[in-house]
Amino acid sequence: MHKGKCLCGSATWEFTGEPKNAYHCHCTMCRKLHGATFATFYQILAKQFQWSSDTETVEQFSSSDELSRAFCNVCGSALPAQDADEKIWYVPAGSHTDGPAIEDHIFVDDIASWHAIEDELPQHSQYPENSGVEPLPTKAADPMPENPPEHCVRGSCQCGAVAFHVTEPFKVIHNCHCSRCREARAAAHTTNGFTSVNGVDIYRGEEHIKIFKVADAKFFTHAFCDTCGSGVPRLDQERGIAVIPIGALDDDPVARPVDHIFIGSKADWYEIAGDLPKFEEMPS
Repeated sequence: MHKGKCLCGSATWEFTGEPKNAYHCHCTMCRKLHGATFATFYQILAKQFQWSSDTETVEQFSSSDELSRAFCNVCGSALPAQDADEKIWYVPAGSHTDGPAIEDHIFVDDIASWHAIEDELPQHSQYPENSGVEPLPTKAADPMPENPPEHCVRGSCQCGAVAFHVTEPFKVIHNCHCSRCREARAAAHTTNGFTSVNGVDIYRGEEHIKIFKVADAKFFTHAFCDTCGSGVPRLDQERGIAVIPIGALDDDPVARPVDHIFIGSKADWYEIAGDLPKFEEMPS
């Protein structure tokens, strides 16, 4: 039995047996909806899956003709969702600390510019050739503003309700494996960039940004679009910093992740490849 939950614990679920497929997805849609470098899913047969809580906080967003995505309307975590035929559940692996091994990478043609695949798993340009699933649509970014600042990186949520510009170079970008980040983004890890609080201009949809603060956390707060659940920038006025989910960006951030942090809380099913420094918690 494999058990998962959202960040706030309102939604919980479980599945039995082995998944039909287990993959890292690099499509732009998954990056935006999860606010992460990539998403990871278990494809589970309907008879193997069940909710272990009520579903009052489960919000649906139609991301394509084939699939509606789901997220918790309290904390913004991505949640399991069914395909149109109600035969398959797509379960986000990031909400599971332990789980089945991942089999391959899909949509590698859309891989994030700041990320390189360094493991030995098979790679597919889109869905695996025998899946029978059609390619996904890509949402166009807003045009660059007239007379943009010297540094201007565009970003938005998947549905387009929230859009922003990052107008300062990133001070640092971390890959974070803490359990809060994994559950909030429902991904193997989050990838967050940091600027000053004045380094982000949210020029559309600030009223659509919902905030969830973990009750026993000193600072940890998740910001997300209330329409599609995508991770969006959080402006921390108290500390004077902005925390930007790099998966929400429409342009290359220029800067690159410098390390993996909180690997002591890493998901058991995820293996960190590559040479970036790794820290059990936050480096001093």
